[in-house]
Parts: sequence; C-alpha cells; structure tokens
Amino acid sequence: MNALLSFYRGESANPEGRKLEDIWIWQRDRLENVHNYIQWLFPLPEPSRFNATAPLLDEEVIQAFLSNKELRKRLFRSFKLMLDFYGLQCVTSKELGVQISKAANFHSRKQFWLRPMNHNHLRITRILRSLTLLGLRAYSKSFLTCLQELYQEDPKAIDPKTMEFWEKAV
Repeated sequence: MNALLSFYRGESANPEGRKLEDIWIWQRDRLENVHNYIQWLFPLPEPSRFNATAPLLDEEVIQAFLSNKELRKRLFRSFKLMLDFYGLQCVTSKELGVQISKAANFHSRKQFWLRPMNHNHLRITRILRSLTLLGLRAYSKSFLTCLQELYQEDPKAIDPKTMEFWEKAV
C-alpha cells in the first residue's frame, strides 16, 4: 500500500514515527519549529529540498484523494490546523461559499509568519498547491484571496515574488 495514503487514512506513521492524528494535536510552537511534517500533511509531486523522506504525489494518490471524501476531509482538517497556526479561519456557507479570514488570534499569530522572507511562506506555497491538486481547490482559492487581502493591507510583509508563487500555486 502507498505510504502516503496509509498515513492519511490513519493506518500508519511517517518515517519519524508520527501519525496524522498526532500532528493534529501539536502545539503551535512545535508546528513552527519542526520542519519535516508539512510535506506529509501537504504532499507535492516534486521532491522536497528540506525532507528527503517526504512522500511524493503521484497519479494514484491524486486520484485517491479526488475520489475519496474521507481523505479530503482529513486534508481539510490538516488545512484548518495550519490556518489556526497562521491566525486565520475558514467559514463556509451556501450563500458565500468558502471564506478564509482573520481569526480572533490573528494579531498574536501574524508575527510568526507575516513578514518578508519567512520560511512559512514556502509552507503556504506548498499548502496552496497541494490543496489544489488534491481536490480542495475552492479552499486554496479562498486562502489565496485572503493572502492577497493581507498583502494589500501591508505590502511590506510579503515579498511581491512570494505573492507570484502563491498565485501560480493555485
């Protein structure tokens, strides 16, 4: 069985011995300081420069996510974890669809990522692209819209090149 699918189904741990459910309950400081989990939460087809054991998306995995609502729900839970880390929230409604916006903790959380050349910008690129590839495009697009609004509010906090990468990721 595919290691990434097994990990996302909660059937096995990654090479570091972490199960998906374990990562979901990490404290924010651990999410900030550990750098080899994000590739498991938000896989891509390209190898990671930072994690040699990171899984790669292939057509089998992409199709599994696209055809399996439970896998997408688990991906969404991973996304919500990272939104909380960034001080953002997701609200869905029939009238407005998916909306990502500042959460109550935004002002205390933005210091950890909303500044130029922050490593979390690479994580965000990964999140946007992974969500798009794995069937959560509406969430990826809404996240990008929120990031664009934050960029408009404080253009110095995000490098224009970073914004270009984010736009291409979606």
